Amino acid sequence: MGRNPLKTRVTRYLEANKGILAVETLKERARKLRAFEGRYAMICETNSELMHDPEKWGEKEMVAVLQEIKSHGWSPTTQARELENIQGVLWFVNNGILDGMKVKYPHMFPKRVSHRGPSLNQEERGKILKATESISGWNGEVARFLIHTHLFTGLRPKELRTAQEDDLDTKTWMLRVRHPKGEGSYGFNREIPVPAPLRPVVIAYLKAREQMLAGHGLHHSLPLLCRKDNPNSFYSANRLQTIKARVEKLSGVKFDLRTLRRTYGQMIVDGSDIETAQIALGHNSVKTTQAYYCQKSLDTVNSNVLRVLDNAVPMAPSTKSPLISQKDDYTGYA
Repeated sequence: MGRNPLKTRVTRYLEANKGILAVETLKERARKLRAFEGRYAMICETNSELMHDPEKWGEKEMVAVLQEIKSHGWSPTTQARELENIQGVLWFVNNGILDGMKVKYPHMFPKRVSHRGPSLNQEERGKILKATESISGWNGEVARFLIHTHLFTGLRPKELRTAQEDDLDTKTWMLRVRHPKGEGSYGFNREIPVPAPLRPVVIAYLKAREQMLAGHGLHHSLPLLCRKDNPNSFYSANRLQTIKARVEKLSGVKFDLRTLRRTYGQMIVDGSDIETAQIALGHNSVKTTQAYYCQKSLDTVNSNVLRVLDNAVPMAPSTKSPLISQKDDYTGYA
């Protein structure tokens, strides 16, 4: 195993998962595992009794790992994700210590918590869209395009952030998803229609983008959503979050970019059906759409029930009901 058996095991684990895990997922897992390697080496420096090779880890090693993960003050969800990455390596070397300890000491392990909030109502959507109009300059152009596009296409943050110039076709008004979630494995490419409310915003953004590029002596730029300081570079997730945070502050409505995606799905479900929303959102299963994103609202369900039943042709009532007594001087139910 050499001087660093953990590093060797992680390398082999990552190599074995090429073509199995999505490219971006593998990169992220590699980044986190490499960071963990360094932290575990520091743990071993303070405790020489710990085993370096994950194949030989026992309860003592796992307790040390748990303590180290909890020491960062991360949320339970982040802690659980960190353990999931480590568990992948342990499974790879046929070490079931983590599974056994979860059964034996369940209270010791953090649990993932879902923070998926509700979709935005019409008033909240109006406040957010109006807030983008008060931002000037290039950040304002980006804010309007970013918020409107997420709300009216349901793209994931990364899917829009990595979109390229030629992914948008203003003749057919379709937007291609070049880098879907799960790319290289379960993800699938799809095209999203650009609806009428979004089109004026897109046109305004493209005109501003053309002028900005001309100022740099450029006619084209690879990223659809490009930076003014470096037009051929894609925005980072953090820089877009900063723009989103400004809109959030101006509107007084707390939201994230995925809230806009859930709102998009909810609008489709309320106006159409869950299967349409599933495909539009790029989900492989309708269960994902129902469990984590959207279901028909009660008001919509009630409205649809009345629409269907109010249009139903009733049967003509009988003039003689078998429930009415014909024997007595009065009518009543038998």
